[in-house]
Amino acid sequence: MRRLLPRTLAAALATGLLAVPTPAGAADLQIANGGFDLGLTGWSGSHSPGGVTAATWDGRTTARIDDTAADKAYGRESQPGLPATAGVRYTAYGQVWTESGAADLYLRFRDSSGQLLGSVTGGSVSGRKWNTASASGVAPAGTTSVSALIYSGVGNVGTAFWDDVLISKDDTDLGVQLESSVPNATTFAGGKAYAVYTGTADSNPQLAVIDVATEKVTSKLTFPDTTDTPTVGGWAATTATDGSVYLGTYPNSKLYRHVPGTTTLTDLGRAEGGYSFIWDLEAGANGKVYGGTYDNGRYFKYDNGTFTTIGATPVVVGAEYVRSIAHDPAANATYLGTGTNASLVRYDNVTGRTDSLLPAEYAHNSMVGGLTWTGGRLFAWLDRTLLVLQVVKNADGSYRSVVDATITDTDLHHSPAADGKVWFVKEGLLQSYDIATKAVQATNVRPDLDVTGYSWENGTLAGLGAGPDGTRIFKYSPATGASSTRLVTGTPVLPAAINALGTGPDGRIYTGGYLTGGTGVYDPLHGDADDNRPDTPTRNGLNQTDSLLAHDGKVYIGVYPSARLYSYEPGGTWPPKLQYTGGATGDKAADCRTGEGPPPQDRPYALAGAPDGTVYMGTVPKYGKRSGALNIWQDGTPGRAVCVIPDQAVVSLAYAGGKVFGGTSTRGALGVNPVFAPGVSAEVFSYDPANGAVARYPLPSTRAITALTEVDGQVWGLAGGTLLTFDPAAPGAMKTQRLFPDPDYDAKPTMAWRDGVLLTVPKDPDHVYGTQGDRIFKIDKVTKAVTVLLTKQGVEDLTADRFGDLYYKIGERLYRLTVHP
Repeated sequence: MRRLLPRTLAAALATGLLAVPTPAGAADLQIANGGFDLGLTGWSGSHSPGGVTAATWDGRTTARIDDTAADKAYGRESQPGLPATAGVRYTAYGQVWTESGAADLYLRFRDSSGQLLGSVTGGSVSGRKWNTASASGVAPAGTTSVSALIYSGVGNVGTAFWDDVLISKDDTDLGVQLESSVPNATTFAGGKAYAVYTGTADSNPQLAVIDVATEKVTSKLTFPDTTDTPTVGGWAATTATDGSVYLGTYPNSKLYRHVPGTTTLTDLGRAEGGYSFIWDLEAGANGKVYGGTYDNGRYFKYDNGTFTTIGATPVVVGAEYVRSIAHDPAANATYLGTGTNASLVRYDNVTGRTDSLLPAEYAHNSMVGGLTWTGGRLFAWLDRTLLVLQVVKNADGSYRSVVDATITDTDLHHSPAADGKVWFVKEGLLQSYDIATKAVQATNVRPDLDVTGYSWENGTLAGLGAGPDGTRIFKYSPATGASSTRLVTGTPVLPAAINALGTGPDGRIYTGGYLTGGTGVYDPLHGDADDNRPDTPTRNGLNQTDSLLAHDGKVYIGVYPSARLYSYEPGGTWPPKLQYTGGATGDKAADCRTGEGPPPQDRPYALAGAPDGTVYMGTVPKYGKRSGALNIWQDGTPGRAVCVIPDQAVVSLAYAGGKVFGGTSTRGALGVNPVFAPGVSAEVFSYDPANGAVARYPLPSTRAITALTEVDGQVWGLAGGTLLTFDPAAPGAMKTQRLFPDPDYDAKPTMAWRDGVLLTVPKDPDHVYGTQGDRIFKIDKVTKAVTVLLTKQGVEDLTADRFGDLYYKIGERLYRLTVHP
C-alpha cells in the first residue's frame, strides 16, 4: 500500500487538528458531515490550498476535488478525528465518481497531541459512476483518533466527486436492533391490569401495573432471577382468590407472586425440574393456584408455599404440553388442554378421575390453546376455532362434552361471562355469544389489538393487549355501544432478541424479533448514538420472523406461526403484504404418508427466489407433525405446499441450474417423540419447476442440512460440520469435506433447524463465507481450505451489507465483522 508522509506538527496546529473528541457511546464511528450535506464543514484543508469545493452531483451533495496541476496534491480530512484504539483494525469507505483522473481514500491515525502516526490507502479508484473506495489498516501504538482523507495525489490530474465517507472497526457490536412494548400475559385485580413484558437472556422481563381507568402505568417491577435459572419472559398470569397476582415464566418454569400495593415480586421457585415453560395458570379456591407446563406435560398446584404435582407425569399419556387450564371451583374440577396431539380432559381434584372431553373431529389438532370455564360452560380454543361445550355427567359418574356452538376464525382470548354473554374478536370485529340462546352477534367495533386478557370494570368490558404501536386498552360498553382503544402510557420498553437477519434490496440490514415479533432496520455504518436502543423505531405488525430474502426488488419475510410469507417493497407502506399462509394448506390428519399431502406448515426457515419471480419457502410443520414442505408462491397465484421428503422438515433452499435444491432436517415439529425421526438421514433434494419432479440424494448418518447456496454455478451446503459441493446438473456426484465437528444436536435440537449459513460477497470473489457452531469462517473456492475468522459463544446467522462486510447476531445484539480479502 502507498503511504502518505505525515505532515508536520506545526501544520497540524495551524489547521486545528489537535482537537480530540470525547469518546462516543455509539459503535458506529460516524463522521459528523460524512455526506457533505453541510458543505465542507468538519473537513479540514490538506496539502495544497484550494482545489476542493462543495458541489451537487448526480443529485447528491458532494465534495468536489478539481486537480489541474500534476505537481500538486489536494485533499480534505475529517476533523476532529473519531475515537480509536491502538491495535484495532479500522476501515474507511467512500462513494466516489471520477469524471477524469483518479481518486484516493486514506485512513489516518493520530495520537492525543494530534501528531499523525500513520496513513494508509486501498489504492486509486476511477470510473464515471459511483464506486466504493476503501482503505484499511491497524491503528499503530499511541493512536487515540482516526480520520478519513479524500485525496488527489501528486501526478494525478482530474475531477472527482465524494459522498458518504464512513469508518468502521473490524468486529463491531452494533447493539440492540429491536424493542418490544407489548404484553405476553395479563391478569386483572382491583381496577388494575397486571401485564408481563418479555425480556431476553440479557434483559430481565418486567411486570407493569396499569390503571384501567386512566390507562397509565402506575409501577414497573423487574423479575428477579439467578444466573443458573434465568427468567426471560412469561405467558401465564392469574389472580388468586386472596387477591395475589401469580405469574409463570420461561425457560425456568418459575412461579412469581405480587401482592397488589407492594413494590416487590417474590420468586416462589420452580414448579418442576428442567428448563421449561409454565404455559398457563388458573386460580383455585382458598388462594390455591393451578398450573401446567412444557415439556413434561405436568399439572401442578401451588398452595401455601408448597408445589405439588397432581396426577401422573405427564398428566395425559403422551402429552408434552399442558397448554391451557380452566377451573370449576364449585366442582373442584380442572380442565386441561394438552398437546401434541390435542386432548382435552376434566380432572377431578378430589378423586383424581380423568375424563376425555375433546370432540373426535378435533383429534388431529396439535393442542388446545385456550380454555375458560365461565357461565357454566367450557370455552375451548383450537387453531382459531372456539368451541362452547356443556360438560355433562353420565350415569356411571364419568363426564362427556356436548357442543353448544362452533365459532370459527376467533382470536385466542375471550371475556368472562356477564349478563349471560361472552365476548371475543372474530374476523376483526367484537362479537358476543349468548349462552342461553347459543346465538353469535357481531358489533361494528374493531378493537385493533391482540388482546391478552379481558376483565369487566363497572359494567364495561376492558381488554389489554398488543396494538400496532404498543400496549393498548380497549373498552366497550354493551349498554351504550360506546367503545375506545387507547395507547397505554409508560409501559416497559425492552430489547427483543433477534431471531433472523437479512439484507434488503435497499442495502439495509433487516432483523426480525423472537417471540414478540417486530422488525428492525439498520443502515450500515449509519447507526445512532445509543446502542442500547434500536437505530430506527421497531416496525410492528409481524410476529416472529424466521427468514428473510431479497428478491426482485422486494424483501420477502417468512413469519411464524402458520408459515406466513410477506412481501415488502422498501420505501412502501408497512406492515408488509401477506402473500401466502402455509398453515392454511394441507390436511391436519396428513403427514406426507403414502397417498397423502403435507400437514399444515408452521416455521419458514428457508427462502429462495427464481428468475421468473417465484418464491420458494422451506418449512417445518405444525406441532406434532414430522413432514415439512416445499411451498411455492408466485404473484397472482394462491401458493401451494408439496411433500418432498416424508418425516423431514425443509430447512435450506437454493435455486441453481433451473431447479430448486433443498436440504432437510430429521427433526420435525415440536411435540414429536422421539425428537429426531428414527432410522433416517437428512437429504438433499431437487425440485424441477417444469414438471414438479422431485429427486432425492440422502447423506448417510446426517441429521440436518442447514445451509445451501449457489456459488459460481455450483451448489454449496453445510450438513453439520461437513461441506457439500455439487454441480446442479449432476447432484449424484456430490463431494463432501469435513470442516468441523458436528453440533451436539441432542443437547440443542434447534440447531437441526438453523445452524449454518453460507454466502458470497462481491469484494472477495475467491472465498465463500459461513457460520456454524459459534464460529464465522471463510473457505477458499479452489482449495477448500478453511480459515476461522471469529469464534464467540452464541454466534448465529449471517448476512452481508453493500460494502461486503458480514453481520451476525448474539441474542439481542447485532454485530458487524469487516471482510478483508
